[in-house]
Amino acid sequence: MKIFTFIFARGGSKGIKNKNIQLLNGKPLLYYSVNVAKKFSKKNNIFVSTDSNRISSLAKKLGVSVIKRPKLISKDNSPEIYAWKHAIQYLHRKKIFFDTFLSLPTTSPLRSFSDIKKSIKLLKKNIDIVVTGSKSRRSPWYNMLKFNRKNGYAELLIKAKKKYKYRQSTPISFDMTTVCYVTRPSYILKSGNLLRGKVKICEIPEERALDIDSYYDLRLARLLTKDRK
Repeated sequence: MKIFTFIFARGGSKGIKNKNIQLLNGKPLLYYSVNVAKKFSKKNNIFVSTDSNRISSLAKKLGVSVIKRPKLISKDNSPEIYAWKHAIQYLHRKKIFFDTFLSLPTTSPLRSFSDIKKSIKLLKKNIDIVVTGSKSRRSPWYNMLKFNRKNGYAELLIKAKKKYKYRQSTPISFDMTTVCYVTRPSYILKSGNLLRGKVKICEIPEERALDIDSYYDLRLARLLTKDRK
């Protein structure tokens, strides 16, 4: 099974400026994804997809290949599946083919080798994609609310026919994480929505599931990794 690893890291980001190259213990976030990627793929089978010259230069210094991503699919509102398709099509045009697509976002530097290994093993013939998630602290059937713009009131996020008296009795829900995504190139190319296929969840412990999307998350990651030393 030939595994190709992809790290999608565009230059622009609203929540955190230059998020993908922010420092964590003296190393850019991109480093952590590249470092663990080398345990699953050969160096020439690791690709950083980016529209940023700065990130491109850093990726090359880390010893991995770069796929120049068009600005058109690198905007804040650009669905990431477009970047996934672009990366695969770019390689296919070069007659480069592979079996398994592994995405390692830069925003999960606390992931472990075992998290990714377990996720890869879950990609069976009858599974289209493996995503990662940790059990939700709150249940959308019980204590998560949404704002109704029409009447200005709050209401349960999910209104179920069955009434739940206790949170423990609700269906188990997961918060998706960015620890990794595992799928096949063929599924990505034919898919308009990655979660409409047969999806498997690899459960990730909460302490390794942090998704850095704000300065608060970044500060928390710095504190957690400092404690690990």
